[in-house]
Amino acid sequence: MLRTIPLVLLLALVGCGPKKPVTEVVDPNAVVNPKQAFGEGVSALQGANYTLALSKFEAATNADATYVKGWFNAGFAAASSGDYDKAERYYRKALELKADHTGALFNLGDVLTKNGKATDAVALYSGYVEAHPDDLAAKNNLTDALSTAKMYDDAIATAQDVLGRDPKNVGAYRNLSRVYSEMGNFAMSQLCAEKAKSLNDADPGIWNNMGVTSLAQENEAKAIENFRTAIKLDPTNLEANLNLGYLALDSGDFGLAKSSFEAVVKKAPDNVDGQLGYAIALRGSKDLAGAEKVYAALLTRDPKNRTVVFNAATFYEKYAKDFKQAGKVLADYQNAMSGQLSPSDELYSRIDRVKKSQQEEEARIAEAKRREEEEKERIRRAELLLKEMGDAVAAMEKDLAACPGVDPMVQELVMMTIEQAKPVIADKDTQMASDMKTFVDDAKTQLEAARAAACPAGAAPAEGGAAPAEGTPAPAPAEGASNPAPQ
Repeated sequence: MLRTIPLVLLLALVGCGPKKPVTEVVDPNAVVNPKQAFGEGVSALQGANYTLALSKFEAATNADATYVKGWFNAGFAAASSGDYDKAERYYRKALELKADHTGALFNLGDVLTKNGKATDAVALYSGYVEAHPDDLAAKNNLTDALSTAKMYDDAIATAQDVLGRDPKNVGAYRNLSRVYSEMGNFAMSQLCAEKAKSLNDADPGIWNNMGVTSLAQENEAKAIENFRTAIKLDPTNLEANLNLGYLALDSGDFGLAKSSFEAVVKKAPDNVDGQLGYAIALRGSKDLAGAEKVYAALLTRDPKNRTVVFNAATFYEKYAKDFKQAGKVLADYQNAMSGQLSPSDELYSRIDRVKKSQQEEEARIAEAKRREEEEKERIRRAELLLKEMGDAVAAMEKDLAACPGVDPMVQELVMMTIEQAKPVIADKDTQMASDMKTFVDDAKTQLEAARAAACPAGAAPAEGGAAPAEGTPAPAPAEGASNPAPQ
């Protein structure tokens, strides 16, 4: 359980909601009132504008280098904006001016732990614990730092020392749960978490630890349940929201991920992990404009953040299909890291990948256009076939009416073909046009042959046709023939 000290607030909190970032042009020659600058910094913190707050606290300490509260709040603002190097310097300055400033000490230890300097945090907390052996909260902080530094045996020993003095110390059990989980001893991790829960089941940190342990055991359903419980107890809990958000991303539940990361960025706007997860969730939810806005802000804030750069480049390459922008993101990073990258750095393969993706996309678009033109031509030809079919069907119907003595089998075939062709023509079914035209042409050919046999040009209609008009003379006999004798 980490003990961190909140910033010093001189002004009452007001419910004005988040304020928009403010940009000011400061005259370097102007005389700065440190207390006024400090107050303005506090106001900026109330609006979660950590960048402006930091500049105000820096102005206050520049005007008065002995301003302990200014250095402390500058450290808080820097840590809140993710600039742990500055935060470390400012907290150390506060401690230099006031050695017994426990707030600066604990916050410095937290910053060191988060900034990959867990062993430095261990040394810092150890010195304090030696001087204050009864401060169990400090020992819990030391346990956390030892765990982060992977000094697990010392972490367990420190936590057990806390429990020896206070058998119901929830923080110690929670820390032990984390230590055992990182060691892969999930049974002990779960046991410690259950013990902590029995002492205080309203502690969101316990449920978060249980979620992490469940996730390590590949029990995602249980992990989600535990993270949800932690968030229910504390909707703004950063760790639980981050864990649930990234778990949701892995499972493709972008709606859940979006709501989880929204809680993170609302509480900690400068949390890079939260903002990056939020961008991915927006991207997965098809809100490309929203995702692009987040990526742009992250790149502006920290152009050297490799994870952000590669993620943003992938967004432009794979999702927005803006290869020019993807290349620019990578080129800007290359310039920012000038002289610091080896020839085999992944950046160069990324640049090549973007170029290849662009070529593939251009080829895909060209092929799609070719197919589109090909489809248009097919439809044009099909429409011509439909018109020809319509004419052919009309002609066959006319021929059947003019020559009813056509072979009944051919007549049935033609009528069936006409019956099948008419819906195709009426619906303008270009997909069926070609196949149907083949059947129509075949039926037409057979009808023409059958009609020629049944109703040759100039021949009398087939049997059953109209009788000769009354008084019409019989045809003359052919040459050399004689009229038959009456019967």
